[in-house]
Amino acid sequence: MWLLAAMAFVVAPHAFRLPEWVGVFFALVVAWRAWIAWRAARNPPRWLVLALTVGAVAATFFAWGRIVGRDAGTTLLVLMTAMKLLEMKTSREVVLAIHLGFVLVMTNFLFSQSIPLGIYMLACVWLFVATLVGYHRGVGRTPTVKERLVPAGLLLVQAVPLMLVFFILFPRVQGPLWALPQDARAGISGLSDSMTPGNISQLIQSEATAFRAQFEGEIPPYHLLYWRGPVLWNFDGRTWKVPDFNITGSLSYSRAENPVKYVLTVEPHGKHWLFSLDVPATLPPFSGIRQDLQIRSVRPVDVRVRYEMTSYLEYRYGEKLPAVFRALALSFDERRNPRTIALGRRWAAESANSTEVLNRALRLFNSQFTYTLEPPMLTSEHPYDEFLFDVKRGFCEHYAGSFALLMRAAGIPARVVTGYQGGEVNPLSRELLVRQADAHAWVEVWLEDRGWVRIDPTSVVAPNRIDSGINAALGPIGVIPALIAADRLGVLANLRFAWDALNSQWNQWVLGYNVERQRQFLASLGLEIADWKKLAIWLTAATLAVGGLVGLGLVLRDLPVRRDPAVVAWERFCAKLARAGLARAPHEGPVDFLARIEAQRPAVAAEARAIVERYVQARYGEGISRPESRDLLARVRRFRPA
Repeated sequence: MWLLAAMAFVVAPHAFRLPEWVGVFFALVVAWRAWIAWRAARNPPRWLVLALTVGAVAATFFAWGRIVGRDAGTTLLVLMTAMKLLEMKTSREVVLAIHLGFVLVMTNFLFSQSIPLGIYMLACVWLFVATLVGYHRGVGRTPTVKERLVPAGLLLVQAVPLMLVFFILFPRVQGPLWALPQDARAGISGLSDSMTPGNISQLIQSEATAFRAQFEGEIPPYHLLYWRGPVLWNFDGRTWKVPDFNITGSLSYSRAENPVKYVLTVEPHGKHWLFSLDVPATLPPFSGIRQDLQIRSVRPVDVRVRYEMTSYLEYRYGEKLPAVFRALALSFDERRNPRTIALGRRWAAESANSTEVLNRALRLFNSQFTYTLEPPMLTSEHPYDEFLFDVKRGFCEHYAGSFALLMRAAGIPARVVTGYQGGEVNPLSRELLVRQADAHAWVEVWLEDRGWVRIDPTSVVAPNRIDSGINAALGPIGVIPALIAADRLGVLANLRFAWDALNSQWNQWVLGYNVERQRQFLASLGLEIADWKKLAIWLTAATLAVGGLVGLGLVLRDLPVRRDPAVVAWERFCAKLARAGLARAPHEGPVDFLARIEAQRPAVAAEARAIVERYVQARYGEGISRPESRDLLARVRRFRPA
């Protein structure tokens, strides 16, 4: 029953990740096995177990299209563990099932490595160790809960030093824990390489963390926190997309002032782009930069990435625009959104310069449009015509997309930049936490003698969005922000900040303990370890040292404890009398025993009285000195009761 309960605990989290029928099948098999154990019934026939096993493998294949990979492999392991529980009969099979439970513990970390799951899995390991302890102690009687849990807890505590040694010194490897391409991007959400009206507003409702930023010095003003991501050039009339070209750019700017240094910890998003404040002054390791200043990682960001960055907040670049990029930044489909195109061309004809066209577009947005998280669906073939002339309610992607199209129609090169804007400062850790809810889109236009200039049309429709964040512009979005806003004492906000700070440390020092961080940490301890061979030597030495200390502790624990000389003398005194036919009764105290000695052995009464009085003084009185202890032992050695 302990084993079945432990199995139910460790499989429970998978019930929310795997298909529902997996959890139902496992629960039914566990209940069946519990009934067999309770009623001492026979196990099911072998042909039935074999049939269920074949069915489980087939069901896994039909559910996932394969039987390998994170999801399919975990499903198959859960089902096969259930079948092992159903057929186990011998002691060997019971122990094997317990060890399968430890493997199931590890499978949970393939899906999440959060602090709550870590604590839950530690409790599951405790249960499995307690099951193993109880199984080996359960000969003749059933061990109590205390007899299972206490030794199991002590074993786990004793394992902590060795666990720390392996965590710190074991050679780290690059890449995700489960590096199968089918599962590498499972469950990852974030910005896309395309933008259509409505897709960023859907992302805004997510409270998931996009990345964290730690600044060296003061955090820049909120309205300057534009975190650059994918840059969209291609436009088909509805969707803006990242182009296929990958022309390398440079970090040379005609003006580069107000540098800021910071460290970013980016959560996995499955794409190649990395984020930075406009404009980047340095590049992270194993990355490159495109001509449009989009930073691209060599590998997809399938694991948490931490890198140092420097950016210039005041800059000028791109005064010379090559013809191929000019053509791309002016292209649009003449057959789509004709009213928007006509408006842009009319402004160009009526305006003296590009700046006047920009101002007319911004005045239009400022006077007639509304910022909303739930704009109407744009279902026509001309979505930006519908938005500009009919709906007039939208989110940042509506304003950025329509503004860029107006500029292109007016002959001004333009492109859409997506990323994040702002963030929330944690007062406990001084980190800037940027969530998916901070996703944003803005426009860059190319102006003669000024190069690429950032224009954010959302800033004229909803200035609070740029100055204070999405919640300031639209009110609390989601359950958690609403509860925090309703809490006037600020308790929930402080709890959230504390949890975020704890998560940040967990991510940096546990989940983010990669090759580079391991090298830095060991260097801070004075250990310059350059390769895995030296790490292996240090790991072996540390393991032997910890094992030696534990072994020494066990040896010292089993050594005989130095006993009180008075007790030793008393036991020898009683043993001599017992051999002479005068044994002390278990309930008989020293004084009562002396009275019986005096009555039955008057010849040794005086000597016995001296010994008993000295013992009573040592054990129940003020105690005796070391010379008096030696004298007591000598009196006992000379004592002859016969």
